[in-house]
Amino acid sequence: MATAIKAIPTLKGKEARDFKRRAEKAERDYKETDNRDSHTYCQMAHIILSKAKML
Repeated sequence: MATAIKAIPTLKGKEARDFKRRAEKAERDYKETDNRDSHTYCQMAHIILSKAKML
């Protein structure tokens, strides 16, 4: 029995503009950060990769 394929929602209008504006701001803020390794998620990734002996 086949599983139904659901449509992927697409943003339109004001929601699409707001999403794009916020995404571009987040990208600019990230690029301006000098020390990305001090970010909490980077530190967590480092711990996980170290435990997996991938670093």
